Amino acid sequence: MHVFNAVLVAYALSRSWRVAFAIGTIEPCVQTVAFFFHERAWHKIESRQKKKDYHDSVIDASTPAAGMIEDYLRHKQ
Repeated sequence: MHVFNAVLVAYALSRSWRVAFAIGTIEPCVQTVAFFFHERAWHKIESRQKKKDYHDSVIDASTPAAGMIEDYLRHKQ
């Protein structure tokens, strides 16, 4: 569906089917590469935020046995 819409938009702007199909086939490839680098950058930002976070809980503390499970997991490492 995305490729079809990209071709239609490109055709509406260029009035050329050749240009529209070129854009419609190249654009998903560019998006794939851009997504890869976007995710890498996002993971770096998240890892920096986690280093600043002083809460080092292994699991969500909302469970009744959270403390016991967390101690077990910490000692297992």
